[in-house]
This record gives sequence, C-alpha cells and structure tokens, in this order.
Amino acid sequence: MPSFTTRVHITGSTHKLNDDLPFLQSITKTIHACDAVVSRDWLSEVSDSTSEDTDWEAALNDNLESIRKSDLVIIEATQGRFSQGLQAYTAAQYKRPTLIVTRSATNGHFISGVGSKLIAVKQYGTKEELAAIVTEFIKQNSIPEKDLRFNMILDRRIYKYLRDTSYETGKNKSQIIRSLLEKDLKKRQ
Repeated sequence: MPSFTTRVHITGSTHKLNDDLPFLQSITKTIHACDAVVSRDWLSEVSDSTSEDTDWEAALNDNLESIRKSDLVIIEATQGRFSQGLQAYTAAQYKRPTLIVTRSATNGHFISGVGSKLIAVKQYGTKEELAAIVTEFIKQNSIPEKDLRFNMILDRRIYKYLRDTSYETGKNKSQIIRSLLEKDLKKRQ
C-alpha cells in the first residue's frame, strides 16, 4: 500500500435512499477505481438500519471527524437536505476541495450561489456522467505520493537557526523543516 492515499468523504441523504443508493454506490466504486479510499463507509451501516435505529449524534460526530481526516469531500445533493449543507460548510471550513453533484437543476437554488474555489457544483444524469465527474475531480485534487518540492524565502533569524541546527544534528535544512512539520501534524491529529 502506498505511503499516502487520497481519502474521500462521501455523503448523501438517507431521505429517499433507495433513489440515491445506486448513485452513491457508483461514487464509491469510482473512488476505488481512482486508487483512493472512502474515509467512512456509512452506506453499509445505513442500508442495514432504519431511521429510528440511527444514533444521529454519533452519525453527525462520525461525519465531522471523517471530513476532518479526509483530503476531498463528495456530496450527492439531489435530495437537498440540511445535513448535506452542514457537511459542505464543514468541508469549506477545513479547506477541503468539495464536489457537490446532483441530478436536479441547481438554477434558482441556494447552492447555485456558491462562489468558492474549493467547491464545485455539477449536475449529472447518468451513472456514467457521474463517474466521469468524480474521476476528474479526484484527479484534479489528489496530491501525488512522491515527494514534492517548493521554494521558501526565510528571514535571517530562521536561516541562522536552520544552519546552526543543521551543523549540530548533521541533518540538512530540508530534513529539519520536514521533521518540524511532521511533529506539528502529529500533534494536530
């Protein structure tokens, strides 16, 4: 398994689930075909239960945690429920690229007013169109597994710190910066 895999949070409405289930399953299948993983497999959980059986507080907390841990978010919003809007808002707060797909027209609806670079709203009619939209979204927003390079401008104080620490530890400056970032990432998770 690669050292990094794109994690995707998918959500939809449990209202009229039988109508949306084939499309949600198509999204899941497409995610796997793109070598990504679904961060929370709620479809198997919800298809085996009824609305009365569901612990909604736990479901909400699980969804919010899944969004936090995910790299991308895909929302099937044909039913247009509050939960989908809340999860789209949460994804935006976490700065997660979000794809909102729907089989119904968005013109004249609240969602048509979204003007964020991180949120894309697409309409589809078939599973094939949906798969193409999801595939393109994942390809555009996945971070490659290989090491990435970038340049950084440092002030004199930080450069001196890196130079001295490099001399003391025998590590190069990139290794020092990487270890500091990894330590911070572990703290946040």
